Amino acid sequence: MSVALRLSDGSYMRKLDIEHIIRMLSTARCVEVTGFSNVGKSSLMRLLAQADVWLHHLGEEGGSFLPVYVDCNRILDMSDQGFYELVLRCLRESIPALAGNVALQTAYDGLVAPANAFQVPLNFSNGLTAALQNSSYSLILLFDEFDEPFQEIDPRVFLNLRAKKDLFGNRLVYVTATVWPLAELWPGEHSGEFGELFSHQPWHLGPLPHHDVEHYIRSFAEHNDVELSPQDVDFAYHWTGGHPGYLEGVSKMLGVAAAELEGQGADEKGRWALHRDLADQLRNDPTLHTESEKIWHSCMPDHQEALRSLFSGKDGESTSLAHLMKHHILKLVKEERRVFSRLFAEYVLEFQTDTGASERPLVEFKDGEFHVDGRQIELSRLEILLMTLLFEKRNRTVEKFAIVMDVWGENYLDEVDDARIEKLVSRLRQKVEPDPANPVLIVTIRGRGYRLQTGPGNP
Repeated sequence: MSVALRLSDGSYMRKLDIEHIIRMLSTARCVEVTGFSNVGKSSLMRLLAQADVWLHHLGEEGGSFLPVYVDCNRILDMSDQGFYELVLRCLRESIPALAGNVALQTAYDGLVAPANAFQVPLNFSNGLTAALQNSSYSLILLFDEFDEPFQEIDPRVFLNLRAKKDLFGNRLVYVTATVWPLAELWPGEHSGEFGELFSHQPWHLGPLPHHDVEHYIRSFAEHNDVELSPQDVDFAYHWTGGHPGYLEGVSKMLGVAAAELEGQGADEKGRWALHRDLADQLRNDPTLHTESEKIWHSCMPDHQEALRSLFSGKDGESTSLAHLMKHHILKLVKEERRVFSRLFAEYVLEFQTDTGASERPLVEFKDGEFHVDGRQIELSRLEILLMTLLFEKRNRTVEKFAIVMDVWGENYLDEVDDARIEKLVSRLRQKVEPDPANPVLIVTIRGRGYRLQTGPGNP
């Protein structure tokens, strides 16, 4: 996610989030930041690592805090040694005054090439002590992308971090950024002791509010020399819900469309037509679709099921729905639960809500023949090739390009159009669907291709 929190005028977004988090950190309380995929956790953590942000919110007092950004994606080895090495490396990189600190350098060298396993935590402890001694600042360690390390690394590492916090007190504070709370990522006694540091300071990061979306759109328009209206801001907010990953893609598409409209000298009615046409592009854009998939897969299975139930007109499990509300995937609009953005709502409705499962027949491939509910299906050569492709990739979208390549071959790429593909699909549906006019097996994925939705007997 590359939507910048800093704007072209030097200001920045997420001011409310930053203000509350800095207020907690300034009183030496550790903070647990959670948020679903690409909602902006990393951008927030990088912003918290900037000294001028602390000075802006706390005045001169902000200078007594030293924030250090620790990107866990930079771990060289997912082990206790790899984690400790990353922390000391970030300290050396982030604090110019420590460049010549002999004690820190000695600890780092000993950590990289320890004489034995016991030297690893010892050298980490010595390095952290060296960073804090002979100074008066409070060290803020900002652990970004913390999900995998917390789940994969020996829990004794986190017991050690807890011990360091107990030892240094107000001089050492942690911030973690994960998709879900630490207690849900790894329940247990060892991780629980570390998690206790954050139990009263959770911060559930939601999408950008409307005024931040407006600031971003204005900054985007200024940077790209394009005219965007208040109606464009409302359109972007409605479709993205303030999700930064969505917002980046929608802004670019909106900018291109608005520039073309501006060249035509269109009026307000033309703006409405622009938004109508752009909506279809958004639905079919593969990048935005991938963004939706990331959000979906960042949800836990019970939360996914609650969303399916919600879109199927059923009552979802109340605990899961409450959890989705707390983590901003759902929001309350006029006392009704709604998904935070139009883009994600359409994704769930089209790709994750399976209303025909109970009436879907069983598809099998045995002895070189296809069977539907035990009935052998007689197929032509092209139908066999298409059915084989769909069956091999069942429950996944098969792009039209892949259909042409597998069914007709590369030499026909310029000859086979959408109409020809649709005719072949229609003939296949006549043979396999219970009701070809209302297909439940071979479903159309608008703008992309087709998917074979298999019954409960198929893996």
